[in-house]
Amino acid sequence: MKGIRVSDEDKRLLKELDLNRFVQEHLHMMPQGRSGGITYYFSPLRKETKPSFAIECYRGEWRWRDWGGDDEDRGDIIELVERVHRVNFLEALRILMSNEYPAAYYEREAETERRDRQAKIAYARGLYSKLLRVNSIDTVSAYFREKGVTYHLPIGCALYNDFREKKVYIATPAPTPWSLTALECRELKGDARKTLGAGSLWFFERDPGKILITESILDCLAGEIVLGDHEISLCALNSAAYVNQLGDFLEERDPDEVWLATDNDKPGIRARDRAIEMISRTRAQIVLVEDHFRAGVKDLHKLLAANS
Repeated sequence: MKGIRVSDEDKRLLKELDLNRFVQEHLHMMPQGRSGGITYYFSPLRKETKPSFAIECYRGEWRWRDWGGDDEDRGDIIELVERVHRVNFLEALRILMSNEYPAAYYEREAETERRDRQAKIAYARGLYSKLLRVNSIDTVSAYFREKGVTYHLPIGCALYNDFREKKVYIATPAPTPWSLTALECRELKGDARKTLGAGSLWFFERDPGKILITESILDCLAGEIVLGDHEISLCALNSAAYVNQLGDFLEERDPDEVWLATDNDKPGIRARDRAIEMISRTRAQIVLVEDHFRAGVKDLHKLLAANS
């Protein structure tokens, strides 16, 4: 590393650099969502249609993980530069040390995050209130009926007409209509999807002792049909990357049984392993739902469609 000397203190300071600022300003990555201190991006390591690249500050050090990649696709800022630029450790240090970083790169973002989250939640709640005034329950019910699942009125979905995008969405309040932090939006006549607000798990409470956990709301609604259980409570992660929110959720709900049915793909399998780790810290019995794995399809909704 000609011309540059790097001490252990230099390395420590590099790991304290605001990784969100770094990827946005130096790698030109745009944030796609934010929840619980984690910011999500499209991966710089591969092409993807759903953001699964996560960045968070943990115990004073910034870390990243690519949930859609391999298990070793994680690390600190030095390892990220190695992977993105395809260089070795010493060259990555040279690249990082050749830049000057303003003091703002070392500021903790807790207060910024709190204000950002509050603003997003306020926006989602205000929008939801407006949507309910012009909602069409018949159209909402027809959407779910066409998907082969049952729509339950307490879920509280509403139609959202995005005039800028010229698309109509089904907006589902998450985690519930009464404690809304986000609207999970799925296009009525297409495949577009987005989250408005501060993304979170989705929850539909029925039997407090049993909870089915899947990755999507449609998978949950398909799951009650596949399992033949219309009393089990339903929880959707809404993203495999949101699996870390399960800890607080399970602590609050304290169920007797957790039925787990993540997607049959790499991110889903990693989310399942992480979920099992978190569920194991509770008193709940774990029941793995693997019908879709045996059928060779991605998720419970696709399994239901294949068997219809």
